Amino acid sequence: MRPSRSTPFPAEAPAWMVGDRPALVLDVGTGRGGLAGMLHEAGHRVCCLDRSEAAVRRLALRNAGPVVVGQVESLPFLACHFDVVTAAQTLHQFAPGLALSEIARVLRPGGHLSALYVTRDDTVPWVQRLAALLQKYDPEAMAGDYGADSIDWIADSPYFAEVTRRNFRNWVPADRDDLREMVQRRPATAQLPAAERDQLLAQVDELYASVARPPEPLMLPYQISCWRAVVDHSQLNPAAAEDGVQIRL
Repeated sequence: MRPSRSTPFPAEAPAWMVGDRPALVLDVGTGRGGLAGMLHEAGHRVCCLDRSEAAVRRLALRNAGPVVVGQVESLPFLACHFDVVTAAQTLHQFAPGLALSEIARVLRPGGHLSALYVTRDDTVPWVQRLAALLQKYDPEAMAGDYGADSIDWIADSPYFAEVTRRNFRNWVPADRDDLREMVQRRPATAQLPAAERDQLLAQVDELYASVARPPEPLMLPYQISCWRAVVDHSQLNPAAAEDGVQIRL
């Protein structure tokens, strides 16, 4: 039900996040490398950083640029090294007091931090019906906690200014099996007694049949929200800005 790993977001989203000119980008909390891969394909030089050694090993097998095991709260790079730092659905995982000062430190003057979050558009009537159905069994289902509230950390940070936002729409096709898989993946669904789980899936089937127009699938709407914030070095500790280990790219 998600976009493919090679193009997980509309091309306009990473283009807006980084800009048209080739840039040196640090992607933090890279994970599977979806955004990093798109940026590389667009002609940018991308360094991937993740705290997971397993994730970095996977990235090293297919990523054209350097990949580094490390913490965003203590970046192993010299100051003023990158044009852009990107974080795709990961900003909320970091300690803001440490991470934002480190990100600011490694950005060049005029550089910026770009964050991205994917949220489902629950204003579509059939999506609202699906959410109401799931919440009968799991009150937390489709509750909309995506981590995007962490953007407030940037707005409140003394290290960044001029926060701007742009939204992009992504429609993902979803057939009956896709909906069933989405529901079955939820931990709360797996914990239901077999009879209740079967009843839930039967209701999902009925919902799909009532709104789908075969052979066309339903279109599940996602909103890709992107933010950019220009770095402000005036509040950084000059001595701290000179610390770090240089990794040549």
